[in-house]
Amino acid sequence: MSAPFHRVATVREPEAVASLFAEVRVPFSFTPSHRKLCYRHRHDGDEYLSVVRLGLDGPFSSWGDTEVFGVTDGRATSYEWSTGTETGTGLGSPVLFRPGHPTLIVGGPLEVTTINLTRPLLQGVADTVYGTDAPVAFASARPVNDRLGQYWTGVAGMARDTVDSAAFAEPLVRVQLTRHLAVAMLECFPLVGDRQERALSMEAQARVYRVAVAFFDGHTSLPVTVEDAARAADTTTEALVRAFRANHPRSLTPAAYLRTTRLAAAHADLLAGDPTAGDTVGEIAARWGFAHPGRFAGAYRAVYGVPPRRTLQG
Repeated sequence: MSAPFHRVATVREPEAVASLFAEVRVPFSFTPSHRKLCYRHRHDGDEYLSVVRLGLDGPFSSWGDTEVFGVTDGRATSYEWSTGTETGTGLGSPVLFRPGHPTLIVGGPLEVTTINLTRPLLQGVADTVYGTDAPVAFASARPVNDRLGQYWTGVAGMARDTVDSAAFAEPLVRVQLTRHLAVAMLECFPLVGDRQERALSMEAQARVYRVAVAFFDGHTSLPVTVEDAARAADTTTEALVRAFRANHPRSLTPAAYLRTTRLAAAHADLLAGDPTAGDTVGEIAARWGFAHPGRFAGAYRAVYGVPPRRTLQG
């Protein structure tokens, strides 16, 4: 994952506004309706996610297509959009911009947040969450309903708070935020296809995940494999991986989950161990499936912050 970036700009020339649009992969034209233009732009993100906050003091029009999937939400005195045969207002409701759907916007002074996700990222999350590989296509720029529109507004606020915190520099935080935003976008706006079928797929994946987690937790000390968990959940290994990536809070794979569970068990044994009675790090590591003491020590230190020997010695 690339390092996060942060950019703040205030510009007064229409060409500069259009350049900033292109920078966030939304190459729209920009035409102000008065001479005293002041455009404020803040852009945070990485290679997959862009959180763009922009402000404009006067009326304008803008037209173009987007290279990313993006949702705009905020406050405006006026905001009318049209794409194909669909038209609407962005007042009090988020608007989805989709690649391949050129859009015209005519608006007034505004303060909005636009959250952009790349097409490969959104497609990958959709494939995992719904267990399909159908191309992502939305049926409308409007939310599914008012409740989900309000939910998106809350998610956008959470994204702004995260971007403003020091935690945004951490790759794991950005991965979790990006996945949360992708799932919210997929659920808040109407996808082409059968919504009930997708819901059934998500329910089936959640069941597979719960069964596999229970299997791993109940057989941690035994020589079980990912394939054993897949058989217990009556699914394939590939489907089990998708179920974990869709449901685990950190999108761990089944193998990573089993390794983490065994590492926690080894940690408990280290805490309870007695070096004077002959307990050793190597013996405890091997008991939980870690054959290489050096690799075990590195994995343990990464999670618990100290060498396993120190934990054993109390």
